[in-house]
Amino acid sequence: VRIGRADGSVIYEKSIGAVRGSTPLSVASSTKWLTAATFMTFVDQGVIGLDDNIAKWLPEFSNDAPPVSPRQLLSHTSGVRDNKCQAGGMSLSACVKAIASSARQFPAGSKFSYGNSDFLVIGRLVEILGGADFATIVNQRITGPLQMNATTWPGAPSMANAAFGVRVTIDDYGKFLQMVLNRGETSGTRVLSGQAVDALISNQVSAYDTTNDFAVGITKIPRYGLGGWPDVVNEFGGTVVASGNGAMGFYPWVDYATNTWGIIGVQDSRGAQVAVPASQKVAVEARNALSR
Repeated sequence: VRIGRADGSVIYEKSIGAVRGSTPLSVASSTKWLTAATFMTFVDQGVIGLDDNIAKWLPEFSNDAPPVSPRQLLSHTSGVRDNKCQAGGMSLSACVKAIASSARQFPAGSKFSYGNSDFLVIGRLVEILGGADFATIVNQRITGPLQMNATTWPGAPSMANAAFGVRVTIDDYGKFLQMVLNRGETSGTRVLSGQAVDALISNQVSAYDTTNDFAVGITKIPRYGLGGWPDVVNEFGGTVVASGNGAMGFYPWVDYATNTWGIIGVQDSRGAQVAVPASQKVAVEARNALSR
């Protein structure tokens, strides 16, 4: 467990077993926050909009009606169905073509359904927009500027899994959280605009009934942003606490009420139904202790 301030200083840390700040961990869907942030660098540059038709860059989606947008992919409202190619062994390019040619779960923009293939499509968009493989672009735009030097994407560069494939350390992911807490800037380096961070952490699915979704049933959080969860909101719907939790129990969050960030750094193979609530409980206890 590690909790830090906006300036990067650590105010609480406890290590159990063999896990330390420098221990590489596979963090499942905590990958999605990094992928979403990488995509938002292109939105900041004005080369793509969150509500654009992705068929402009991915013609294999040109037959979708209504069209699919990046916002829908990033918030699990695209209707893109999970595909077996997400398990690996295929390039992002080939996998996304397989995803595009498969049936949609529902028309884009009509429902919420948490999944992984949405983020593989985002990963492929990142490759096209950036003109290189996904892992290289993430390093150029997010992990490199933040000096997240231990962050890796197992497998060939063209097979980096943008939904759940990253390996990080607590040391590294804390740098990302510090940037999100500081609205896109850390140690004098501007990585994202404040507007981009606001989009990442804000509830994007308020118009949808999320109560019966499998992932919402695990997290008990009925809201979703772009790649992460608005855990706690204020009376006006503004995000107070946002997390990027994953099925292996890795639970990173930012808390704007106490101006802190935190990580429950575990790699728990018991399944998301057990691992996520277990880490969530520790995270809530830690935040409540800080609030007192």
